[in-house]
Amino acid sequence: MKYFVEIVRHGSLSAAAKTLHMSQPPLSNTVAALEKELGVRLLERTGRGVVPTEAGRLLMDRGEQIVRESARLAEELRQHGRGVIGSLRLVAYMPYVQTLLPKVLAAYRQVAPSVDIQILDLRPDEAIAGLEQGTVDAALMTTSNHELTAQLNRAWVHMEPLGLIDLVAVLPPQETWAKTVSWAELARYPIFAPPVSARFPGLGNLVLSELAEHAGVRPDIRTVSQHQAVLAQVSGGLGVAVSAKGTNSTGPGCPISLRPLSEGRRTLTMELVWPKERELPEAVSRFLALARTELGQVPRDS
Repeated sequence: MKYFVEIVRHGSLSAAAKTLHMSQPPLSNTVAALEKELGVRLLERTGRGVVPTEAGRLLMDRGEQIVRESARLAEELRQHGRGVIGSLRLVAYMPYVQTLLPKVLAAYRQVAPSVDIQILDLRPDEAIAGLEQGTVDAALMTTSNHELTAQLNRAWVHMEPLGLIDLVAVLPPQETWAKTVSWAELARYPIFAPPVSARFPGLGNLVLSELAEHAGVRPDIRTVSQHQAVLAQVSGGLGVAVSAKGTNSTGPGCPISLRPLSEGRRTLTMELVWPKERELPEAVSRFLALARTELGQVPRDS
């Protein structure tokens, strides 16, 4: 089609061949093959060159649009291949959205400005299922036991530890708290925690095990899936929680107090997770590389 359009534009086979950087005989053969395939003459030779027949004029009207669309499509496909357009469906635990993730997204936007990014707030089991089923491309998750979690999920996903995330006690602002808070102190209040996961042990599992070891009393653990709901309830004085360092309030009307934990396990491992049995689009591979660079040295307080 591109050859035919160039011939009509120039009114000459030789001029079109020069523009297309090819010799005239292959160009003539291509047009002849097209006419044979369509069963109609497209060009007529005159003393001043070639002109389209009535069928050729119809083809020219449609052909210019087809050539433009083909060029546009080819460029979009090349951009997909370079990972600068496409989509990225990313699961990220909410404190990461507020603290660690922005610098990764800023760096990613520099190299992939047209990728459509969706941030999904899913529970660990939902995230793993999404990675398996192809509805999630990658995830930033935390685990309380990297070796066990990697073993549990080795058939479905790749896991790469990026660093340790400090945990802090999340407390109502109405009381005066010590500089550090023990698990036993937290156990005096209702404590909000994410669901326990058998497949991807995380914060909920850590809270349960540390309270069992250090509390000395049976704690009142209340399961809450949404991070923002935890902050709202703690701010309202309904209980306490443990979360990743960097957690902040939902706004001026939702104040909280944060304190370091004084004992027990006080970190989670941040994991970069992506599917094992699926070829990744370049846009996703590019994000994984940037996440390793930007988050591979997550700073911790001593």
